Amino acid sequence: MKFRTGTLYIKKMAHLYGRATSSSCLSCHQPDSQIHMLSGCQHASIQNMVTETFSERHNIASRLIIKTLSKGDFGGNIIFTDIGSETRMAQQSLVLPAHVASRTLPQWLLPNLSADKLRSCSRPDAICILPVGTKK
Repeated sequence: MKFRTGTLYIKKMAHLYGRATSSSCLSCHQPDSQIHMLSGCQHASIQNMVTETFSERHNIASRLIIKTLSKGDFGGNIIFTDIGSETRMAQQSLVLPAHVASRTLPQWLLPNLSADKLRSCSRPDAICILPVGTKK
């Protein structure tokens, strides 16, 4: 919530308030910011924490959402997920149907991108295609 409201206390703010001699990140010495603190710092200790803690917590929540959606009327309409490895999904008793693409966007979705670009571009957690005329 502090991130959304811009009140997350970071080194940059400490410097602004005269409580630090520099506004640079303590770990990597790059300019500090909220984004830098939460996911931009390239220092190994921070990257490990972001990858192992925040990403996995996000993926656990996403897997629970997909598990719930897959039990509903439109569960068969889920065509793509990027919510962690098959091993992690199995740990939460989530087995996706064979037609669901995982981690690589379907080529037809963005036909102007090469296969390499599709693998490396930012991806949503899931894509669910609803039939035409379906009400929310």
